Amino acid sequence: MSFLFGSFLLGTAAILAPILFHLIKRTPKDHYEFSSLMFLKPTPPQLTRRSRLDQWLLLAIRSLAILLLAIAFMRPYFRAQADLSLADAPTRHIAILIDRSASMQRGELWEKAIQDAKWVVSNLEPTDEVSLFAFEEKLETLVGPDYSTGVDRQQRRQLILDQLDNLTPLWGATELGSSLLNVAERLVEHDDLSQAHAALQIVLIADLQTSSKLDELQSNQWPEAVRLDLRIITPSEESNARLRLLQSSDDETGDKPIPRVRVSNASGSIIEQFEVNWSDELGQQSKSVPFYVPAGESLVLEVPYDQSKLTPDRLLLSGDDAGMEFDNLFYVVPPTQEQIKIAYFGSDADDDPAGMRFYLSRAFSETVARKVDVETVAPDAVLNWEFDQLPRLVVISESISQSHQTAVDNYLKRGGHVLVVLTSEQMVKDLGTWLGNVQLESSALESASENDSYVMLGEIDFRHPLFVPFSGSRYNDFTKIQFWKHRKVKLQEVENATVIARYEDQAPALWSLNRGPGVLYTLSSSWNREDSQLARSTKFVPLLSRWLELAAGNRMAADSYVVNQPVPLPEGGETRTVQMPDGTELQLSDDNKVFEQTTQPGIYSLIVDGNDKSFAVNLADSESEIKSLELEQLEQLGIPIGTSLTQAEQLERMRQLRDFELENEQKLWKWLIVAVLALLGIETLMAARRTRPSISLQESRE
Repeated sequence: MSFLFGSFLLGTAAILAPILFHLIKRTPKDHYEFSSLMFLKPTPPQLTRRSRLDQWLLLAIRSLAILLLAIAFMRPYFRAQADLSLADAPTRHIAILIDRSASMQRGELWEKAIQDAKWVVSNLEPTDEVSLFAFEEKLETLVGPDYSTGVDRQQRRQLILDQLDNLTPLWGATELGSSLLNVAERLVEHDDLSQAHAALQIVLIADLQTSSKLDELQSNQWPEAVRLDLRIITPSEESNARLRLLQSSDDETGDKPIPRVRVSNASGSIIEQFEVNWSDELGQQSKSVPFYVPAGESLVLEVPYDQSKLTPDRLLLSGDDAGMEFDNLFYVVPPTQEQIKIAYFGSDADDDPAGMRFYLSRAFSETVARKVDVETVAPDAVLNWEFDQLPRLVVISESISQSHQTAVDNYLKRGGHVLVVLTSEQMVKDLGTWLGNVQLESSALESASENDSYVMLGEIDFRHPLFVPFSGSRYNDFTKIQFWKHRKVKLQEVENATVIARYEDQAPALWSLNRGPGVLYTLSSSWNREDSQLARSTKFVPLLSRWLELAAGNRMAADSYVVNQPVPLPEGGETRTVQMPDGTELQLSDDNKVFEQTTQPGIYSLIVDGNDKSFAVNLADSESEIKSLELEQLEQLGIPIGTSLTQAEQLERMRQLRDFELENEQKLWKWLIVAVLALLGIETLMAARRTRPSISLQESRE
């Protein structure tokens, strides 16, 4: 026989009560007077122990009732089957997930994380399965659940320990949500395939920043079978500061502005004094600028440098806590002014306000980042674009020779962008075949020159890349641009022509034609004063700027990125090579549209056919946050927090459940209660019979 609650066995100590009562002599309740004792002085009765027990049967009944009542509370039952073994309990599958993002490089966090991971491995049960994952922005499987090379559990654990010894933190941001969800799904999938029905658990070892991304957890349901055990790693000092260079506007003109730098100090930091200076790759530094930044605040100051003596490519922050230097560098591509050339085919002078070049050359003012030069191509000029710098954009406003048409065709084959502005019907006749067989309408007449006779744009394809920036409701109003003259053409015989805009009379206003990798645009009216108001409208400069942006499609879109951010690569070029910050060179194939190996901060160099273009890669701002995430945020996402039971604990729970079921089926305690009631009835009858003689004697005397 077994018992559910053995502690009630202490209740059998109540048996001592009836034994003591039987040993103690009680004062008789009946009182009789004898005449011979009337003159004696009364003395109080004294309690004495009996030398021996009497009424053995009554004592036994009372003791047995107490014993059976205690056994009933112990909930007895009979085990009718063999005992359970460890093989009957499910095993555990533990996945160790280590955060190796850039923030784990703070202080001693990484050493603590590795120690915690090794402690988890060393405290596993012999039957536990274990896997190892690491993550930053991407999840990396080091020893997966489906790893099977004929190794046993002990060898697998040694393999994990070896992986931990070789593991190092990286520079990416913390993509916590997708990594947790992917590991949980991997565990569930492996458990379903193996039919192990194991207890699934993820041991997350991380600093759990508030900036950790949880988007995937918010949009997906967490598997109920997987529990999460959190091992939050925190530094001994919670001080950290970071710096960022504030971008200057491209519209700033004149001398180069003094760079402005923002230094942000973490809340709770005990350090408030910092210094910032510029530095180059050789270690030469500018004069330091002191920053006083209280905890939880930021400060923006100008950090100058001598442009004649130093060409810096990084900002350096000093004064931060020891071990917090991981985000104290900010890389910058040395500022250079981009020289942009526009080739203009036309005979009008730059100072002639009646011509197109007058407005074209004044549409782009010189800025710190860009200088645009409009160069007129003479009718008899020999173009050497195969060797000279290619123009960013070609604008044609008059008929050109056959040799120039050939040169422009070669320019288009190299990915160039050309804008042909039809200024007369004769130009349509001269260039119609070269433009793809564009023809004049049979009844085409240039509209009258009176200003009160005009047309406007009736249809615009705002989905076209040229007009996408104007698609918003605040910018898509082109009704204030009047066209007094335009060339009415038909495009039925032009193959693959894309009409971008039409006039109110449905005549094509602007269309494009792909010539290999290049694009040939044609505008059926000009922006001189006789043809339209386009040059005097607010849309003129943004439209030309957009053409320059599209023409720069084979150039890098920016010169500053963050770690693991894909960098769009320029098209074309026979050889393309990227030099990493550590000096490693990666050869790119023609199929590469983006460069994705931005795995470390620093200055990268893209070399295309010998031309060098640099870009900077910096740490994500989110990695400088040091405040930890509240656990309630994970619980609100439906993640069960806690550890899974070991196999021994599960076995003990299974035994308890089985014992409860057996006891509930047998319910022996009910029969014991019945027996106790029966014994109490017998005891009552016997006790009543014992007192009956004294009552009879008293009645007889009366």
